Amino acid sequence: MTDRPLILLHGWNDEGSSFERLAGHLHRRLGGARIQRIAIGDYLSKDDALRFDDLQAALDRAWTERGLPRDTASVDVIVHSTGGLVIRDWLARHFPPDAAPVKHLVMLAPANFGSPLAHLGRSMLGRVANGFFSRQAGQAALETGAGILRGLELASPYSWDLAMRDRFAEGDGMYAPGRVLCTVLCGNSGYGGIRAVANEEGGDGTVRLSTANLNCARVRIAFREELREEGREKVRVTVPEVVEYRPSIGRTAFRILDGLHHSAIKLDDTYSQLSQARRGALDLIERALGIEDAAFDDFCDECEQANRQLTRQPGERRGKPGFQNTVVRVHDQFDVPVEDYLIEFYDPRDNRSDGGGLARTIHEEAIRKVHSYQADTSLRSLYIDTVRLYDAVARAGTQLGMSITAEPMLEEDEQAARHTPVGFRTLADEDIDDLRLDDTQLTEFFQPHRTLLVDICLHRSQAANVFRLNEHRAGS
Repeated sequence: MTDRPLILLHGWNDEGSSFERLAGHLHRRLGGARIQRIAIGDYLSKDDALRFDDLQAALDRAWTERGLPRDTASVDVIVHSTGGLVIRDWLARHFPPDAAPVKHLVMLAPANFGSPLAHLGRSMLGRVANGFFSRQAGQAALETGAGILRGLELASPYSWDLAMRDRFAEGDGMYAPGRVLCTVLCGNSGYGGIRAVANEEGGDGTVRLSTANLNCARVRIAFREELREEGREKVRVTVPEVVEYRPSIGRTAFRILDGLHHSAIKLDDTYSQLSQARRGALDLIERALGIEDAAFDDFCDECEQANRQLTRQPGERRGKPGFQNTVVRVHDQFDVPVEDYLIEFYDPRDNRSDGGGLARTIHEEAIRKVHSYQADTSLRSLYIDTVRLYDAVARAGTQLGMSITAEPMLEEDEQAARHTPVGFRTLADEDIDDLRLDDTQLTEFFQPHRTLLVDICLHRSQAANVFRLNEHRAGS
């Protein structure tokens, strides 16, 4: 067993002292030959001027000042909550995937794809966050860390862009056997008392299981224009196409810790006070810090099997529901955001204007919550109960249809086009085809406890009167 320094990084609204107990537990268990040096990070998180750019740059400076090694696989790291984004950003910016200094990375309830608390107002955050009104040194009173919270908001461009850099980059990636061995642990139980106002199914009171899991996927859908013949006329129709479906590169372990909430996972009690669930979490942290490359895939499989035992399966009532964080980004072919749109799911065989019974079930029961990123509504998070979705489609005995309506809508009539000469052909059934997902695509696109990034490109059209080239007549 290699002796590596262990670094611990806290999350938003926290400080390094909250890791003292966990550091003590690990030193007693792994001290001597396995851990001789522990460094606990302490950084500001609630100053409104701070951004994640600042945190990763400050981490890099502090790393150098502390004299921590930068050789490949020379340290182990444990992070909690927001600390997961900080360490990922730092690694992605400063090291090639095959030369990261971190060997074992253990993420405790990380906000890899955001938190549903990040967009709440100060009063709600004050109830949920411990010590909200107690300031960290040098921090202005009543600041919440607005810049950090924008990155933590569901469907933020920051978490999307970071995933593009470290989960969907070219090559083998950073997180895989032989490189960084990353284990994500997250509880599935909410808070008690007044803090319970933040609880929701599929979460730990602060992050969702689906936004913690670093295993994710991306799908690119293009709605292009096609010229069709209808009788003697030629009409333009918007046609959808799945351009690419791509799971994230490499592999990370993901394990649900039954009965633990966001704060409990830090194990900040004395050992004698640790519950059975918390001692089980400590066992898993110890295993994750000692796992070898050759055993990592089996460890990941073991975690997935344990998660299935806790998760409701299609056609069953046992277990807790499994949700997918489905992040949608809509833009046109010029890569300009489309902020006013509606995505619809329905039975493609049903010609009724409301989409029929399948549409109602999906939109009322399967899609639990929708959040639009506040600074750019082209980005949205759909919180989807995957089993309700599977069961609804199975009962309907059909494929799942999907379509989109967006503003501005192109007016084909020449008089109307004077007012709306540009826009999207998406409103009427004859304007746009639906995207139909077969059984394979349904199970690929919708999986419990993970994030799917959906990149949708809509074709923006221009009416004939936007630009004309008139032929010059000689002698006129």
